[in-house]
Formats: sequence, C-alpha cells, structure tokens
Amino acid sequence: MSKPSPKHSRAGFTLLEVVIALAILGTGMVMLLESHFGTLSLFSDAQDAATLEILSKQGTALAEVEILTGETSGDGDFGEAYPGYSYEYMTEVIDEFELPGLMRVDFVLHAPSDEVEFNFRVYDGAMEYEK
Repeated sequence: MSKPSPKHSRAGFTLLEVVIALAILGTGMVMLLESHFGTLSLFSDAQDAATLEILSKQGTALAEVEILTGETSGDGDFGEAYPGYSYEYMTEVIDEFELPGLMRVDFVLHAPSDEVEFNFRVYDGAMEYEK
C-alpha cells in the first residue's frame, strides 16, 4: 500500500470531533448563562434589602417626629416614588413613674414582598413636665 500524497490527503475534522467541540462550547455557554442570571438575582436581592433599610430609616424618622408632636400611633406611606411601601407604628410608655417620657415604639414596614418589624425607644422630655 502506498501512502497518499499530500495533495490528496483528507484534511478536516471528523464528525465526532465536531460533536465533542459543540458539547464543550454548549456546556460553557450554559455555565455562563447560569452565572449571569445568578448575578442578576443577587443584585435584585441586594437592591431590595437596601430599599428596605433606607425606608426603615425614613419611616422611623417620620414616626419619631409624629410621636414628638403627640401622636401615639399612626401610619403612612412613602409617596409615588415607592408604591406599595407603607409603615405603621404604635407607642407605649415604658414606665411613667421611673422613666417619664421614655416610650417603646413598635414599628412595621410593609413592602410588596416582605414585612419588617422592629421596635425602638423615643424619649420625649416634655412628658416629664406634663404631670
């Protein structure tokens, strides 16, 4: 048997080599897409957590101002910028004899997909002199 001359050799890829290359390429693309969508999900979660933190701070500040003007409970929202977000609060005097003016505030932030509850303290020095 004679060896084929270089002019007549069959250069190229076999079908098996092409299928293996496409399988490797496809696996890589799937991994990149999963990574991309995972990153988008993490970004969305971080953005929601940041929004909840910002609105919690803003809501507690609004509640504190209302408490210091004499409101013992109330609710509100954050306007058109944050539709679906609202808050409510209720106060309770901790000990009117030992600590006049110190109140516990139960605060709830309502979000479209979550609800955050916590409490904080507010001191109203004017309550000491009302008696």
